[in-house]
Amino acid sequence: MPKRTIVPALLTMALAGAGPVLLAECGALAAECGAISASGRAANPLNYDPPKHYDMEALAKARAIAAGRAAVRASCPGSSSTWDRAGQRSLFCEGYAGGLACEATATPAHG
Repeated sequence: MPKRTIVPALLTMALAGAGPVLLAECGALAAECGAISASGRAANPLNYDPPKHYDMEALAKARAIAAGRAAVRASCPGSSSTWDRAGQRSLFCEGYAGGLACEATATPAHG
């Protein structure tokens, strides 16, 4: 549904008395969201010909956090997808043949 039709639809539902129920359902969805994990990878920059120059670890971490934020937006609509507001954050990186893989795990913040 396009964004410009969501607001009138919500307004219509609120006027019809469905507002409190809708808000309660959104709160229940946000409360049910637990820890979410996502991974990101970056290739070793020296594997390219000619070699590239970038921070492989920073890139893999940024990709893992971005994937985690996307997962929060998709599965926990009432929660904040900001990494800085998330609780119980962990970021684990491990090398593999040809690069680095990182896994970001966090519990989304409500609202």
